[in-house]
Amino acid sequence: MIHSLQGRLGIGLIFTLVVSFVLQWWLVSASVRTVAEGYVESRLDHDADTLLTAISFQETGELFIEQARVDGIYQKPFSGHYYQVFFADKIYRSRSLWDQELHLPSDFLETAHIDGPQGHPLFIERYQFKKKGHDLTVVLAEDQTSLQAGLRRFQWRYAFVSCVVLALIIGFQIWVVRRSLKPLETVRYDIKQLEQGDKSQLSEDVPLEIKPLVSEFNRLLDVMQQRLSRSRTALGNLAHALKTPLTVLSRLGDDENIKQHPELNNKLLSQTDIIRRLMDQQLKKARLAGASAPGLHFRVYDEIAPLVKTLEQLYRDKGLSIDFDVPKKKIFAGDREDLLELFGNLLDNACKWAKSKITLRVEDSEGLVFYVEDDGPGCSPEKRQQLIQRGVRVDESTLGHGLGLAIVKDIVDQYGGKLILGQSEVLAGFRVEVSLPGR
Repeated sequence: MIHSLQGRLGIGLIFTLVVSFVLQWWLVSASVRTVAEGYVESRLDHDADTLLTAISFQETGELFIEQARVDGIYQKPFSGHYYQVFFADKIYRSRSLWDQELHLPSDFLETAHIDGPQGHPLFIERYQFKKKGHDLTVVLAEDQTSLQAGLRRFQWRYAFVSCVVLALIIGFQIWVVRRSLKPLETVRYDIKQLEQGDKSQLSEDVPLEIKPLVSEFNRLLDVMQQRLSRSRTALGNLAHALKTPLTVLSRLGDDENIKQHPELNNKLLSQTDIIRRLMDQQLKKARLAGASAPGLHFRVYDEIAPLVKTLEQLYRDKGLSIDFDVPKKKIFAGDREDLLELFGNLLDNACKWAKSKITLRVEDSEGLVFYVEDDGPGCSPEKRQQLIQRGVRVDESTLGHGLGLAIVKDIVDQYGGKLILGQSEVLAGFRVEVSLPGR
């Protein structure tokens, strides 16, 4: 099945033109043959009238043909012009037949085509006359060899001219189709630019037939961008808004009445500390993401370099060394904030558990394949299996790899990729491998 609109139009157009030209060739050839045979019939009608005037009847009742009054072409042997007169169970033949006879079809009424002397094709016509009370049947024939040869030459010439004209028309129509569909190529290019982040909307300078589709697509892009922006802004605002009441809750631990209940005090401080850390984590994500760029266009090196500097500043007390090996021209078609959150979560978790060293390596291959390793305590195989289970978020109660990796897994699943957790062979700590397919 042909999925290309241009291919479908082209094949449909070519099929229609070819069928039209074949029918036209057949109709013109048939018309020329009909005209030629009509001319032959009119000539045979004239010869039949001439032959009739040359026929007379003797006193004995026998038929006599005065040859001097018959066209000389009927006297020349095998001239291609023949006649036979049927009268009183006798056949009177033209001298041009010599000693042969025309073999007429049994169902022959008026006109027919037969093979004549020397195998030449003949066009024959039958006439019924009544002269001086006698019934006569006259059959005249004319050789069609030259006529058919001329008709074939005409058919070949006409077919050649038709093929040339057909080729020119098809070429012109293909050019028209391509030119007409060129705006669709522009739309496809705009979508590619949109995917790479070089454009925020599709150009609406398109044909009227697809303009409503492009306009609706642009409207949906605006709606999605606004919703995404509002969602992320609301998340940051919520985290900021909760800071004040959380501070108040934290200070309750200094209240003398609360201190009289050590178990309750410790539980309060523990839970408020967890909430504070989770909020700090969300605010940190917002700070790492920065301003959102429209479209799906992630320049890996340009985004990773400032992200690493930001994390080194956030964890400067630990004196961490974050080494990253990223191809400078590497570009991935993905949402900038999704990928910053992906890298940010993995690097942030590595920073929390690493002792002194973290490495990030991005492969220069199709899609996006990268590895994050640290020299921390690592994670047992049983714990890794628990972390990658859908819906299990260990870090909701304990800060570490759990919540961050759950978010990472959601993003990886959204892009149809793979997430592999393991042990670093080089740094002996935790290792994460992420593979996202190209688009």
